[in-house]
Amino acid sequence: MVHALERVRQVLLPNAVLVLVQPHQTKRPLIAIRSGRERQPVARLVSPEFQPLIDAAMSAIRTVTDDGRFLRLGTGHHQFRVQLANPAELKRYMHLEQRPPRFPAGGKKRLNELWRSGGEGARIEVTESFTVIGLRVA
Repeated sequence: MVHALERVRQVLLPNAVLVLVQPHQTKRPLIAIRSGRERQPVARLVSPEFQPLIDAAMSAIRTVTDDGRFLRLGTGHHQFRVQLANPAELKRYMHLEQRPPRFPAGGKKRLNELWRSGGEGARIEVTESFTVIGLRVA
C-alpha cells in the first residue's frame, strides 16, 4: 500500500487532500435485533483473515507520514447502521465482501433465538465502524 500511496502522491494537485476510508482497526460489525425502540445486541462478527489487511494499511499510512511524504490532517471514527428484514438478507449482506465475516461461537444460535422472539416488525441491524483519514502531500 505504500507504493499505492506514493503513486497517488505523484498525481495529486497542489493542496489537494487524500481521504482514506477503511474499516475501523479494532471494531468489527455488530449485529443486533431491533424491535420498536428496543435494541438487543447479538454478537460482533469475526473476520480473522481480514485483520492483517487492516493492520498493513495502517502501517503503510504510518510509514508515509513518519517519513514525511504526507502530513496527517486528521482521523475520525464513524459508524453507520443498516437495517435488514430477515436472516436471509443478513446472509446476503455479509457475503457482499470478498472475505465475509462470520459469527463467533454461539452467535448464530443467539441470532435465531432473538429473531424468533423479536415479534412482528423486528429488523436485524448491522452497525459498521469505519475510519476516515485525511492526508496532504508534505
